[in-house]
Amino acid sequence: MRHLILFAAMAMLMGAEVVDRISVRVGKRIITSSEIELRVRLAAFQNREKVEMTPERRKDAARQLIDQRLVEREMELGHYPRLEAGKRALLLPAYAAQAFQGDAGALGRALASSGIAPSELEEDLARQADLLTFLGLRFRINDETPKGDEDLEAWVKDQRGRIVIEYLQRELAP
Repeated sequence: MRHLILFAAMAMLMGAEVVDRISVRVGKRIITSSEIELRVRLAAFQNREKVEMTPERRKDAARQLIDQRLVEREMELGHYPRLEAGKRALLLPAYAAQAFQGDAGALGRALASSGIAPSELEEDLARQADLLTFLGLRFRINDETPKGDEDLEAWVKDQRGRIVIEYLQRELAP
């Protein structure tokens, strides 16, 4: 009986660890199921839509994350600049000002009801800022150069052909 109580006490002290499922492998990088679900929630939040965890939305999110991994790889290889910590700290207040008329409390409540941590939104906004910098420098994309969009699409298609993309969750495959 003592051994059973000791075992139970040790199990409670150790705690449970949640294991996330790998959904897609992009070269040496991975995309987990929780990242896909977060991408769906973030997109719905930023578009002010209801979260729908449909197979189509998950597939779109996986595609976006694959493209993101390709861009991150290129940014690392090319030593592209990233958003500075000081500017990063201003992202959430700026988002609250734009989307919630400056009401940080309303932003916090909306994030909580969407199951999104403020740090997750901040990380996504920083990633978007880094992506805009990359697109501007690498493809000269701006409002006046639609050719840059074509160049980006061709580059992504080329990168997808060069990198091994393995769909461990078959329903996410194109």
